[in-house]
Amino acid sequence: MPSASTTGAQPSSGGNAQSREHKQGNQDRKYTIEQKTAVIRVRKCSPTAFYDILDLEDVKMSVSDGEIKKAYRKLSLLTHPDKNGYEGADEAFKLVSRAFQVLSDPDKRKKYDTFGGDPDNRFGAGSASSSSSPFEGGFGRTPGSSRQGPVWEEEISPEELFNRFFGGGGGQFGGFGTGTQMFFDFDGGPGFRVHTFGGNRPRRRPHEANRDGDGPMPTISSSISGLLPLLLLVLLTLLSALFSNSMQDPPGPSLRFESPSPPYTMRRTTPRLKVDYYLNPEEVSDWSLRKLSQLDVRAELNYVNKLQMECENEIDQRGRMMQDAQGWFFQDTEKMDQARSMELRSCRRLDDLRIGSGVAY
Repeated sequence: MPSASTTGAQPSSGGNAQSREHKQGNQDRKYTIEQKTAVIRVRKCSPTAFYDILDLEDVKMSVSDGEIKKAYRKLSLLTHPDKNGYEGADEAFKLVSRAFQVLSDPDKRKKYDTFGGDPDNRFGAGSASSSSSPFEGGFGRTPGSSRQGPVWEEEISPEELFNRFFGGGGGQFGGFGTGTQMFFDFDGGPGFRVHTFGGNRPRRRPHEANRDGDGPMPTISSSISGLLPLLLLVLLTLLSALFSNSMQDPPGPSLRFESPSPPYTMRRTTPRLKVDYYLNPEEVSDWSLRKLSQLDVRAELNYVNKLQMECENEIDQRGRMMQDAQGWFFQDTEKMDQARSMELRSCRRLDDLRIGSGVAY
């Protein structure tokens, strides 16, 4: 096997990839202890353990989008093969890039948190573990590849992701030799977008390219027959909605909780939770005791549902405040303290009723 120190990258269109391979095997290139430690830790992770790769496993249930970006920024700089000469830095850099691609995309992160495995792997999570690394064979392999493992369509390379990320929000990038202009947009929210303008025609996916083939034009009858299941589904939905509306009970009297206010002056108490509520006496003047007792049960259910919805809104609002306080690079301690001290009234009320909101104050 020829020594990496005696070979160099040839100046050609593929020089970057060739140089990368040579640098990867060059044992004379320097690296720090921190760079070596980062490469060893990342390569020990499973290829689809994306939180573990970014060193976020302990906080994966609550980690914010800003924290994911910070973790990628740190590890990509530590493992970049142009800066890190330790053996295996190239593979570690690809693992870090893939983890960021998945976790920075809200839809992919949701699928990953729910099902595990690589969300872009059409063969299921099980096949992702059959390969020692999801980057063997390169990014964006064609569906006809004989190697088993994840297949990512239209994925950008780790190097392109690195260049776009460190180019800054809203920055302009060259078309990587194609004359294309790309704009990298964080948009102040989760994930990011890459907008492409000009240049060559974008590469299409295989199933889109096949549409240009000479195939028979669909007839009107075949189009209608294809839409029949959808039309039947819509018809059944409309019929079920009509029947359910016709069988519903007429709306009951208006209810008011917490305190009386004219004309809601008639006080009632729910049977189980002992919650006071108030009615307009004129609306129930001809009601029997049995009907009023049924109303007590319904009022209690309405009150609990109301508290649960308000509690969820309070939790969401506090989460948004904490995410805003996190910032891109530095945490705003004043805003974070305000978010953590936000009063969750409805959640506390549920706890007082011994229903339990599951919220940690």
